[in-house]
Amino acid sequence: MARLLARRHTGIDHGWQARQEEATAASHGRIKHEMETMMANFPKQLLLLSATGLLLAACNEKAGKPEGQVVATVDGQEVTINEVSMEANGIANQAGGVSQKLIESVGLARVIERKMLAAEARKRKLDQSPQFVLAKARNDENLLVQALQAEVAGKVSTTPREQAQKFIEENPIIFGDRRILILDQIQLLQTPLMEKIPLADAKNMVAVERMLLDANIEFRRAPQQIDTLLLDPRLSKEIVRLAQGPNGEPFMFTDQPAGAPAPIVYINVVSEQKTEPFIGERAISYAQQLIQRQEISKRLQAELTRLRELNNGKIIYAAGYDTPEKTAQALDKATAATAKEKAAQEARAKAGAAKAAAAKPAGSAAK
Repeated sequence: MARLLARRHTGIDHGWQARQEEATAASHGRIKHEMETMMANFPKQLLLLSATGLLLAACNEKAGKPEGQVVATVDGQEVTINEVSMEANGIANQAGGVSQKLIESVGLARVIERKMLAAEARKRKLDQSPQFVLAKARNDENLLVQALQAEVAGKVSTTPREQAQKFIEENPIIFGDRRILILDQIQLLQTPLMEKIPLADAKNMVAVERMLLDANIEFRRAPQQIDTLLLDPRLSKEIVRLAQGPNGEPFMFTDQPAGAPAPIVYINVVSEQKTEPFIGERAISYAQQLIQRQEISKRLQAELTRLRELNNGKIIYAAGYDTPEKTAQALDKATAATAKEKAAQEARAKAGAAKAAAAKPAGSAAK
């Protein structure tokens, strides 16, 4: 079995940028769901806006109508046009065909609701709980990281068309020779038990499955589709090469998606493939974006490396804590020591049993 060390995905957006994209995708999903709910329950939304309007009217009777950048007040707390615009912009991306004025109204309602709920939480002193303080600090740090990302990304210029065309020529597996591959795939969590299984000797998926069953390792087997448009071209070339033989050789790689408790091992064989060229202006635009993301990722990684070097020696760990690399080394060392001690105990027990067995006939003869 071939072992591919590259990640399954492009590996272009690791670390900061990957987390940002995940957060953005999750946010878009929530916005889309909210807009779908809003449109499905349109009368309810009108009632909500009416109720909000009544609340504002009651406030305005006492404090006068908001002016300038302030579009509303909630018990004296101002809601600015910038807050509404930011909220509305997030909604508008998923609200095709909906009136901009309605989107702004829904955005305003959301800001008002959030301020009312936040005020109630403060009234109950929930902002003083240890959990809230910790979550707020984490959220503030993430926002600062995102701001730093945005600053770094903002300094990356648009990719020239000529550079994109050259990239397309150098990476046909992504564009002109793009492949859609159907995999027979086995997925399992990486565990120490895998080191004892001779997976490298497996010549087909049946053999892999038998080894895992014999070792009592849980796994899932199901077909998967991958697109070389989205893969690291080095990985794509290797997969296509392995699939060219009459009996495709299984290949293995690992990845650790967000939220996974441990790296996931993917064991695959290509069962079907087809060519779907990706060319023309769409390909050039895609290449420009891809190169730009690569450059952003490169600069972010360089910034992280600089900060690590700058803080080298300034980080002090408590007992029992260290870097992931040193922690892994310590765990491996402890595991090896335990295995060595266990082997020694088994050897001593075996020697003792052999000695007892050898002494037994002599004792019987003496009787």
